[in-house]
Amino acid sequence: MFHIKLALRYLKGRKKFLFTFSNMLSVLGIVIGVFSLLVVSSVMNGFDSDMRNRVIGSKAEIKVHKADYSPIKNYEHLIERIISNQKIIGAAPICDIEMIIQRDKELSSTISYGIDLDKQKQVTEILNKIVVGEPTKEALDGDGIIIGMDLSLTLNATVGEYIQLTAPIGTEPSPLGLLPKTKKLKVIGIYISGMPEYDRIYSYISLKNSQYFLGLNDEITQIEIKSIDPSRSTKIAKKIQKQLQDEYIVEDWSEFEANLFNAIKTEKAVMFIVLALMIIIASFNMSGNFVKLVTEKRVEIGILKSMGTSQKDVMRVFIYIGAIIGILGTMIGLILALILLSAQIKYHFLVINVPGFPLQWIPIEIRILDFIFVPLVAVIISLLTTLHPAGRTMKIDTIKIIRN
Repeated sequence: MFHIKLALRYLKGRKKFLFTFSNMLSVLGIVIGVFSLLVVSSVMNGFDSDMRNRVIGSKAEIKVHKADYSPIKNYEHLIERIISNQKIIGAAPICDIEMIIQRDKELSSTISYGIDLDKQKQVTEILNKIVVGEPTKEALDGDGIIIGMDLSLTLNATVGEYIQLTAPIGTEPSPLGLLPKTKKLKVIGIYISGMPEYDRIYSYISLKNSQYFLGLNDEITQIEIKSIDPSRSTKIAKKIQKQLQDEYIVEDWSEFEANLFNAIKTEKAVMFIVLALMIIIASFNMSGNFVKLVTEKRVEIGILKSMGTSQKDVMRVFIYIGAIIGILGTMIGLILALILLSAQIKYHFLVINVPGFPLQWIPIEIRILDFIFVPLVAVIISLLTTLHPAGRTMKIDTIKIIRN
């Protein structure tokens, strides 16, 4: 109790309730550093999860294809083997092909996915994001096509209108020689995935039509898989890889969109380092403030030593001062961050403009590890800051002070 009372006295100075101005600045520096780190980390976590969900919802969670990228035969048996894993929710056959899509004079490129509509709904969310039309398996199999909103605007095509697909790599004989395979398809649905680049490129046709364009019989190019937990996709993909051995390559979402997620991780790490410097700068301010405090209180410290107070007790007083500032600043910053983040999660009052979309709120994901690690680091830095000023008390000559 003696150490805490003396520490509070030095913190307050001549004031009865609040700390001195310099000590308040030290507390404020810790508050701003902790608050900024927790808020930015939660926002970056939110963007990371949001991007992951959009990618998984549009391009599946795990993909399986032949090691040499050749067509997969007897794929139904392979799907049964994959689904036998209890951690797998669903698996769907896919044929993907780059095509030229055209309506009247409007022309664009597209990557068309040949799908089984019912099975695909178990794997991705893209078909649950239809904003125009109500596509069915029968309509898709009957020469239908589903396109993204951006592609719809590029072609000036909507549901009920016909577009032409052309496969440059596939040819068929005709009286005029070998010509690219073409087919007229009816737009039966328009989707918005939440990823403008996906809406601009990807389209969905029936598995039978994609096999026609690729010149395949009952074969596919890949299998898309959904697991019970997207955060554990990497481990699940490795287990499937062991099950299928080297004949197939199994990739999870972090691999086929590696550039995107590596960029997010790098940005988060850089932001964390930059904001962590705020806490370090605040610690420098604390250290300078404590050195000044030792100089001002050298007479009192000398008297305490002369009364029998040990050097460890004097050092403990200054360590308590740093602990009080660090813990108080950390708690205030943590509470303010929780209030702001919780309010954003509930009320979505912070919005951003996303090109091609209406206003959306900033995504937030609160992770317990962040709210443990950041405060812990802030308190440790605050305690380390007190070591140098506390060590200066050892140089105070008690006899010299008494004589003066």
